[in-house]
Amino acid sequence: MVAVLALFYGAITFLSAFHQVDACIRGLAWATDNRYAPRISNLPLVGWHYHWQDGAVPQMAAKAPFVPMFWGPRHWDKWSKTKNWMWQHRPKYVIGFNEPDIGSQANMNAYYAADVWMKEIQPWKNRGTNLISPCIAWDQNWMATFLGEVRKRGGRVDAICLHWYGPYTGLNNFKKFVTQAHQRFGKPIWITEIGITSSSHPSTRQVKAFLMNAFQWLDTQTYVSHCAWFGCFESNRAPDSFATGKNSFFKPGGALSDMGFWYGYTKHPNKRSFSSRHHLLSRADEDTLDDVDSTDPGSCEVCDKRTAQMDKWEKDHPMTIDARVAEPEAEAEAEPEPELEASA
Repeated sequence: MVAVLALFYGAITFLSAFHQVDACIRGLAWATDNRYAPRISNLPLVGWHYHWQDGAVPQMAAKAPFVPMFWGPRHWDKWSKTKNWMWQHRPKYVIGFNEPDIGSQANMNAYYAADVWMKEIQPWKNRGTNLISPCIAWDQNWMATFLGEVRKRGGRVDAICLHWYGPYTGLNNFKKFVTQAHQRFGKPIWITEIGITSSSHPSTRQVKAFLMNAFQWLDTQTYVSHCAWFGCFESNRAPDSFATGKNSFFKPGGALSDMGFWYGYTKHPNKRSFSSRHHLLSRADEDTLDDVDSTDPGSCEVCDKRTAQMDKWEKDHPMTIDARVAEPEAEAEAEPEPELEASA
């Protein structure tokens, strides 16, 4: 009996090493061959997936459910298909528009966005779905206006969605952007795209260091609910040139990279993925990289706008951190967000 109990508690201890407690639930921003989905969605720390305009990936593990998203009015046809899926599956969450603060993306002013939200997104609240805001790339003032307009129209938003792209040197900027969004809006935070820009010319080692340090920090921020690194593609097939292909979780041909294994298994920087001895992942996976560390963070227009706005808001609101967090939470009247567990 003692031996059986020892094995039982040993197994619980083993599994708990991979189960997130008070940590952001890691997701997959899917952008590659659906056949690769089981290779990463079955890993212990992965708990959900989404696509900014397309539907659910059938090959995903059941423990990584689909979170639908309405890209924006330029893709009404995609949204119509997504709504048909939602009627059948009644998802736990739905996400608003894709970077409405960027001209080349959804490109919606906050007033129009609020109108579309009330027509297309708000009704799902009455069907038991939690409503995740449009995903902004930089403009928190846009978000503030949007939230105000939704409230005026009798609607609500359950959580704030962010995207962050920047140089490999931008960890403090990333933390500030996420923290300030929570301070301003007092709601749970989702970050559905995080990645390093091509213009910063990073090495793979620099990208992985950012990934590990960013997610270790996110795991300590209890208000961050869901988060996704933008890496679900092969390293030689990045979706666009803005984000570097070195963000990738897959090698050419679809094998998981060390970053992919780390993301699915590990929560601690400076540790190789647990999978290395089980998945034929050798030290050579990191050491054969032919790139070198960059010393130039490069330039990024969105990054510069984001930084300037954050600095101005901080200057205009010279309060303590505690006060800045408490004040908007009192105004928001947001209910605690349900947890979506990433079970092993």
